[in-house]
Amino acid sequence: MVLGYQSGGETSSGALDPDPPKRWRLLFVDEVDEVVGADAAFRWATADNYNASHPFPVIDEVFASVDLEPPPRQR
Repeated sequence: MVLGYQSGGETSSGALDPDPPKRWRLLFVDEVDEVVGADAAFRWATADNYNASHPFPVIDEVFASVDLEPPPRQR
């Protein structure tokens, strides 16, 4: 399963919900098709309720997470 955030486009039921926290999608990887990567110029987007260090309670194990802020540099 993949927890993803839909920042644009449409859904199978019509227009994308205008409320950002309602744009999260829990996807079964083997059921996903026609995936298109974002353009390199596309800015990362997420909802205010995302926290990479404490993901949603429906997640048992986190393999990878993305955060807007880069990690602190090692010296």
